Amino acid sequence: MIGNDVVDLDIAKSQSNWKRNGFLDKVFTKKEQLIINNTADSFTTVWLLWSMKESAYKIYSRQHNSRFFAPKKFECDLNDIQNIVCVNGMTYYTSSTISKENIHTLATLNKDESITSGFFKLKNGTYDIQHNTTYENLKLAVANQFKVPVIKVKIEKNNNGIPFVKYKKGNLSLSASIKQGAVERTSISISHHGLYGAYAFVN
Repeated sequence: MIGNDVVDLDIAKSQSNWKRNGFLDKVFTKKEQLIINNTADSFTTVWLLWSMKESAYKIYSRQHNSRFFAPKKFECDLNDIQNIVCVNGMTYYTSSTISKENIHTLATLNKDESITSGFFKLKNGTYDIQHNTTYENLKLAVANQFKVPVIKVKIEKNNNGIPFVKYKKGNLSLSASIKQGAVERTSISISHHGLYGAYAFVN
């Protein structure tokens, strides 16, 4: 399973005051706050941890078919070998790409998960552009992966707003042959924020 999250750091800087009273206590555990306060770049660390939590949450919500807001339940651990997020006895493995402009984090349930991902800049930061461009890029990547017409690839959401890919009449499983008409829901992840979008799916 896969989760991913994008943070546009310019948008985060202008729209979210992480230093305001109560913000850190609401979102981060005591251990995470210690990491934030002891780093040379607290701003970037705040949003790195946030993107790790969001990426892991997307896997967890798919596993349990539920959506909720409880960021402190997802505790991040940063180390030189592998950054991880833990929640209710589960461990998710993350990798992040950080620049001055953005952060993109991928989270997986297994260390050796084989994934396809894409990260791209958007024409502008309006929601419709973010949403439509990200969806179209994901559909094109799925179509290329499985050698099918992109017009036949659909992205839908279940009752809890969790996205999955459909091909023709059956749900498309990225671990099974399209010709077999798989019914398993696909492990995909979509994210966009500000001027950046990304997708990921399990091969």
